[in-house]
Amino acid sequence: MSSNSLNTYLKKGLSQSDDRTQHCISIGQDGEELFKTLTGALKSELEDDKKHIDFYWGDKLVDVKGLKPMHKHGYILLEFLNVWGYQGWCAKESKAEYIAFQFPDRFYVMEKDKLRLRAIELCEQFTQENITRKNRVKPSQGLYKWIGRFGKQDVFTYLRIEDVQDIIFEEILIDA
Repeated sequence: MSSNSLNTYLKKGLSQSDDRTQHCISIGQDGEELFKTLTGALKSELEDDKKHIDFYWGDKLVDVKGLKPMHKHGYILLEFLNVWGYQGWCAKESKAEYIAFQFPDRFYVMEKDKLRLRAIELCEQFTQENITRKNRVKPSQGLYKWIGRFGKQDVFTYLRIEDVQDIIFEEILIDA
């Protein structure tokens, strides 16, 4: 997706400042570029990108998550519904088969379906009533809870990287 398209997408969905939008885009693009460099994966076309497929890595369809501050503290965010209420990247309907999370020293690559099932196993049972609608929930406060931003239709949760150590498919080291 081009920077202009991504900028428009993020601004419409999140109503955030130009600086914040550009920061989010930069995190994603930097992570994708590093993943591509380390693995030789091929960047997806726009139509697949919309289905949460960032790369074709051999026969694997991968969605890459850039280095976010929460990753530095051992947390990952799993998106089940996006801000408009459509399938998120960790939803059953998402076409990504693997999710690659960038951490400071490596990418952790996991099968999306195993990751999704782990979240369902660790979180309280999902109902519309137990979605906490609040902005800026810290990962430690949203751990194993269904969270959505106020005024949006998204649903996500936080897990710790320790919660998913046993389902890591591959670790790709980042040379310092």
